[in-house]
Amino acid sequence: MSLSLRKKLGILLGIAVLCLALARYTADFSGGVFLNELLAPLQGTVMQIWHRAEAAFEYVGQAKKISEENAALRQRVRELTWENNRLKEYVYENQRLLQLLDFKERQAERFTLLGARVISRAPHSQSGILVVDRGGRDGVTMNMVAVSDAGLVGQVVAVGESTSKVLLILDRECAAGAIVQETRTPGVIEGSRESPGLLRMVDLPYDAQLEVGQVVVTSGMGGIFPGGIPIGEIEKVEGSALDKYAVVRPYVDFNRLEKVFLITEVHNVPEPADGADGL
Repeated sequence: MSLSLRKKLGILLGIAVLCLALARYTADFSGGVFLNELLAPLQGTVMQIWHRAEAAFEYVGQAKKISEENAALRQRVRELTWENNRLKEYVYENQRLLQLLDFKERQAERFTLLGARVISRAPHSQSGILVVDRGGRDGVTMNMVAVSDAGLVGQVVAVGESTSKVLLILDRECAAGAIVQETRTPGVIEGSRESPGLLRMVDLPYDAQLEVGQVVVTSGMGGIFPGGIPIGEIEKVEGSALDKYAVVRPYVDFNRLEKVFLITEVHNVPEPADGADGL
């Protein structure tokens, strides 16, 4: 309460006490009728102000109560918001797990897959390394291939007891034999230094006929990456006949990658006629 308001209330209280004392005094005084008549306007004004002040005090009390109730309601809204977000995360996680389970079941004839969760990544996620929560005690070994339900992710380059490092296909150090699905044009996929987040298909035949939108998959050459794993689509073709290369946009969104599968075993299943099963 401000100092000026306190002073006003003090003056008002003094006047009210004075009026009440005079009223009491004049009630016992034989000539009190005349004095009552004289003080009546002042007493009436004071009583009106007093009632207004009383109403103001009541309003302040109600306002404080309402403020406290509003604070409690705001806190409840915050709690419900947190709870709602938590439940949404459970729903999205469940949907994602069902999608991954379906993928694993569809690939069962070709691969034995071990699910792994991404627990950290390089500061620049467009290239480099992911760390996953599977290691030697889970059967992970060097050079195991990592995939997602979208396509090729990379390969294991370091194995600990409970974690492993996966070198992404985006990295220049992680090259893979590749082939254009429609034309069977061979080449090598590597990370693009000029366009982070994209890939380059190099070592192409001089007469390679490439078109935007064609699908690139692993060729199975090199002994690490099994054939037929989707990599991405050709976005554009650069260079001349002697140094031609294709810019490939990967199917995997590496910025949002939360879970991967490690291929622990490749089964001897004949490749589809088109060279890829769509993973």
